[in-house]
Amino acid sequence: MNFDVPGPEADWLDAPVSACPNPNPAWQTSMWWYISGLFRVVAGLAPSLDSVAGRLKLTTERGWEELSPVDVAMIQIRGVHFALHRMEYSPMTDTIVSVINETEDDEAAIDILFTALGVGREVLTFRGDLRGGDEGVEWLPAARPLV
Repeated sequence: MNFDVPGPEADWLDAPVSACPNPNPAWQTSMWWYISGLFRVVAGLAPSLDSVAGRLKLTTERGWEELSPVDVAMIQIRGVHFALHRMEYSPMTDTIVSVINETEDDEAAIDILFTALGVGREVLTFRGDLRGGDEGVEWLPAARPLV
C-alpha cells in the first residue's frame, strides 16, 4: 500500500506566515504554540512529516520536547490549528497530528487536514492521545510496526 502524499498544487505558493493572497490552504504558524501546551494529540499518519510538509509547502522547525529533538510544522487550515510533528528518537515513524485544545470535533479536524493533503483515512495509523497510554488509543490498519 502506498502512503505517499501528492505534491503541492501547481498554483500554491509557500505557506504564508502573514495574510496574503495564496490558494495554499495552509497558514504557517509558530512551533511555540505547540510547546506552550495548547495542543493535544489526536492521530498518527503513515506519511512522513517531510512528505506532509512538502505537500503543503510548510517549513518545519526544530525544537526539543521531553527527551528528544522534535521536528514540528504548525499550521492553520480552515480555522483549525494543527501541530504536525515527529520525535527524532522515537521508534514510531508516524507523523503525529495534534490540534489546539479548543477543537470540538477531532474527526472533522482530521477530515479538514486530509482534504488539504489529498489523502484519505487509510493513512491513519492511530486515533487518540498517546500521552495517556494505549488505553485511549485506537490502532488502525495503516499502523506500521515500530522500527
